[in-house]
Order: sequence, then C-alpha cells, then structure tokens
Amino acid sequence: MPLRALRSKGSPLLYRMPGSALVLMVCAVALLLTLGLSASFALRDRSAALQHAQDTAGNASLLVAEHAARLVETSDLILKQAVQLAGPADAPLPSDRAGWERYAALVRGTPYLVSIWLFDAEGNAVLSTRRFPTPAMNVADRDYFVAQRAGGSEAGGNLFITALDTNRYSQEPLILLARPLAAAPGQFRGVALVAVSPRYVRDIYKSFDFDYARSITLRRTDGTVLLHETQGPDATDSAAAEAAGEPEISALRRVDSVPVTAEVAIPVSSVMERWHGQLWTYISYALAALAAVSVVGGMALQRARRERQAESALQHAYDTLEERVHQRTAELEQTNAQLETAVTDKEVLLKEVQHRVKNNLQVICSLLRLQAARIDEPARRAFDESLRRIQCMSLMQELLYRSDQPARIDFADYLRQLCDGLVRSTNPTGARLTVNAPQPWSLDVDQATPLALIASELVSNALLHAFPLGHPGTITVELLPEGEEGMRMVVRDDGTGLPPDPSAAQGRANDKRQNGLGLVLVRALAQQAGAAVTMDRQPDGGPGTRFIVSVPTLAKTQTKAA
Repeated sequence: MPLRALRSKGSPLLYRMPGSALVLMVCAVALLLTLGLSASFALRDRSAALQHAQDTAGNASLLVAEHAARLVETSDLILKQAVQLAGPADAPLPSDRAGWERYAALVRGTPYLVSIWLFDAEGNAVLSTRRFPTPAMNVADRDYFVAQRAGGSEAGGNLFITALDTNRYSQEPLILLARPLAAAPGQFRGVALVAVSPRYVRDIYKSFDFDYARSITLRRTDGTVLLHETQGPDATDSAAAEAAGEPEISALRRVDSVPVTAEVAIPVSSVMERWHGQLWTYISYALAALAAVSVVGGMALQRARRERQAESALQHAYDTLEERVHQRTAELEQTNAQLETAVTDKEVLLKEVQHRVKNNLQVICSLLRLQAARIDEPARRAFDESLRRIQCMSLMQELLYRSDQPARIDFADYLRQLCDGLVRSTNPTGARLTVNAPQPWSLDVDQATPLALIASELVSNALLHAFPLGHPGTITVELLPEGEEGMRMVVRDDGTGLPPDPSAAQGRANDKRQNGLGLVLVRALAQQAGAAVTMDRQPDGGPGTRFIVSVPTLAKTQTKAA
C-alpha cells in the first residue's frame, strides 16, 4: 500500500499537532519506558541470579553425588579385594610380611586411600598398611565394628560407611569403609577396613568453578556428616552466614546405590552481593538511554521539517522494492520448478541404476552357474555359497526398485521372500521353514544389506547342516520388536545343534556353522549393522540351535557410527 494512502487513513489529530509537541510527547514516553524497563530488567536479573544459583547448586550436587558414588565404588572394590586376600572362613588372618606387601600394593595403586586394616573377631588389629609390624589397637567399641559384628543391619548390607573419625594411630580425620571378613554361617571372623583421606575429596571440590561462596556436605542417610567443606571466593563470609542461620539455596541429591546424600548450599547473601554489583550497570544504561533520548529528540525536531521530502523518497523506495519482490518471486517459482524436475529425473535415474544392478547381479549368477558345472564338488560348494550371497543382494535391489522409497525397504517382506527362495533352492533334507514377521520394518539400505546377508547365512547354514542324518526338521525365523524402538531377529532349528566345546568342533570340521566362513561373516556383518549376535546351542534345554540378532533402531545406529 502506498505511504500516502496510509497517511490518509491515520489519526487526523497526530497530523494536525505541531512537530515539536509530537517529539516532546515521544521523548516523555521514551523516558518512562526507559525507567520502567530498567527496573523490570533489574528485577528479572535478580530472579535470574537466584535461578542461576539454584541451577548451579543442582548441577554441583549431581557432580558431587556422581563423584561420591565413583569414590565409594572404587574404594569398595579395593575393600572387597582386601576381604578376598584375607582368605576363606577357616584360614588364619594374614599378618606376615608377604601379606603386608600385598595389601600395601593395593594402597599404593590408589591415591586417595590412606591405609587398609584387618581386625579379628575381638577388634584387635591384625594387619595395617600404615606400618609393619602392625601396631596394637582395639576397635571393638567403634560403630563400624559393632555394626558388622551385629550382622551389618545398620550398614544396609555388608558395607558400612562411617562419619569423619579421628584415627587412633594417625590422628588424622578419615572416611572409613568396612566389610565383614568371610566366615562360617552364624560366626563372625573380623572386619576389613579401608581409610579414605578427605583431603583428596576436598582437592576435587576445589577444582569446581563456582561464582559464589558455597558449602558441600556428604551425609549418611541417618544424618551423620561424612564431609563438610566451605569454599568459594568469599568462603569466610559463607561460613559465617551458615553459622548465623542465614537463608541458603541448597540442592540435595541421593548418591546412587550408596546410603549417602550430597548437599550443595549457596548463601543468598552471596548471590545478592553479586546482583547488587549489577545494579550500577542498569543505572548506567538508564542514564545513557536518557541522554540518547535527549539527543535523538533534538535531532527529531530538526528532521521533522524534512518529513515530506523523506516521505516522497520513501514512497519511491517502496515502489522499487515492491517491483523487485515481484521479480524475485517469479525467479524463485521458476527455480522451484527446475528443482522439482531435477529431483524427478534423479529418482528415475536411481530406479534405472537399481534395475541395472539387479540385472548385472543376475548375469553374474548365471555365469557362476555355468562355471560351477565345470568344477568338482568341493569347489562347487564355494560357488554355490557365493551364488546365494549374490542372489541375496539381487533380491535387495529388486525390492528397492519396486519400493516407493528408493533408499529404504520393508525388511519383513524381504525376509519372507528370501526364506522362500532359500527353502526352494537349498533344502537337501526337506526341512520345514516358517517365517514369523507380523509387522513391517522399514530399514535404510545401509543397515538392511548386512542384516539380509546375516539372515541368508543363518538360514542356509541351518538348511544344510542342522539335519545331517537326513531327518527333516523345522526351522523358524522370527522378526519381532525389542524394547521400545529395537528389533530382534531369531533363527531357530530343532536339529543336532552345535558342539558344546571347541574340542568337539574340531571333530566336525565340515560343520560351517561353528568353524566356517558363515559365522565369521555373521559376526562381521553384525558389527557393520550395529547389531549384537548371541548363540544358544540348546535353547530352553531342547535340541537344536538358536541365533538371536538384536538390532538397534536406525537413529541409534547412525548416532553410534557418528
């Protein structure tokens, strides 16, 4: 619409007002908007600062919980090794130099472990990596020893984690993990203990990049404090605020599989102090905006006199732009038509290429059949296997040629046609082959090709080798969903099955299901398709063999490959 028409439809009052009055009105509105927006942004920044502190506390609590889980997990692994090194229930506890060396090696390999202790059933120290020989010490009154002697009920199982404790030997605060030693039923043999230095944990926490003062606390589920650390740019103020009971932003998270919780707290005063520093920024912006409004207002007073000249120039630019838009629209429509034609041509070309590939594969199959007729039986078997694999890929090209999607096929339909062709061409014993694929599965050709070759190898091997005595049997192929987005292909037969061990496999050198190229190809193709292959020699205790190919979704496979 021309600008003159827009002007004629505007409010008559605005056009009758003097230009200076209109500029002053605009400046007053701009002033109010500037003050209002500055106040709004300041309040919004305050809320954002509190939310950022809350998010920071939540993320830090997750990180602390993950680190605590890994720390307890690895420490418990060392503890379990220490229990194993203590020997069976009827063995005496190790207290010699050789035993001490084995336990000392465990401590040297773990930087955060201070020592390992073994205590007998009366609480007396038998072995300690602190010193050899072991110093005299009795821990019968300690909570971890009492809990383990009582059967571990207070520890939630066999593992017990204590609060920060002062070790009687080293006078150093430690985090202790204890497990009972192997003992006969109803008896108590003693306790194995590992000591973790909190200094290592604090060094990890110091590496966290926080913008606020904060406190990090690890507690047992009963509320006992395992570790409490106050850190940050104003950690002293944070500790004082915490002691004074000032408000805090905290996040509490349970550590996975461990009776421990991690808490990260940020004082509100620390957040507000940083926010107060931002207020001067908003004040500076507001003053600069007011100055800019004054300058712009003065310039607008001068430019109001030249409004009519500018309107004429703008009208001319508007007309020119409209003409260019129409011209550009016509060019885009022509380009879109050319692109649609190119896409159609490429689809036709792709169909033709797929058709030619299928024909070429059929020619290769014919040549292989002619060549196989001139060679002896062992070599002909290799030709037959190559011919079957080429026919498998030829069937894939034929289905792609007939598919509405040039790069995807219905794998369930392909599997039914493949099995039908195999049972008619490769079935010396007359075995019965059934396919159970109740729903379609649209797969990309890059994933469908190795899966098709896997199915061909498994089914043909079952037809040729599952029934060596000539008795017909049943082979079942299933294509079923697995989980929410996965797919599972199962090839099962009720034949003689695979040999139970590698030595038996050597006595059946001709069984390609165990030693030949087929199983090697199946594993290589499964890796290419991002699938997992499992094999059962006697599934459910019955005769035969079962191969299970677990196939992830196409999207997950592409992510893994990337």
